[in-house]
Amino acid sequence: MTRAGSARNGRGNNRISQKHWYGDAAEDINEYLICEFPEAGAMDIKPVICRSCGSDRLELKVDFDEDAIQVICPVCGQKKILLDCEEVWEDAEPHTRKCPKCKCKTYNVRVGFARRENGSVRWVYIGNRCTDCGLLGSYLNWKINYEPTDEMEQNL
Repeated sequence: MTRAGSARNGRGNNRISQKHWYGDAAEDINEYLICEFPEAGAMDIKPVICRSCGSDRLELKVDFDEDAIQVICPVCGQKKILLDCEEVWEDAEPHTRKCPKCKCKTYNVRVGFARRENGSVRWVYIGNRCTDCGLLGSYLNWKINYEPTDEMEQNL
């Protein structure tokens, strides 16, 4: 990773400023999640892509109070409420997220799963990368208090 305006430090393609991390590709979200949330331990990270057209450039609607997220494909218009968020979506008041640096509305998205010893998910981390400026971030993460989690994991 590198700091914005400085040389690379040999740990991948991410750039770090004093407050922000930047990535050159969607895969950089993986390293960001691992470094930003070390308490998660080993993380199983999966990409979120449009199931209709295969695009990995997505708009995000997020409700921080309900820990709910929906992705919208700007290419084909497909909408998808992720993971177990369908349960709270009716009560959610989501807002479209814009990059705080460049105001772009499209992101690459990855979901990190921290697991219990039995393999079920104990915590979910949503990682995102602005498709314009490369700013990396995580709008949401939440604890999973139920088992099994197989169905929830497949809802990407």
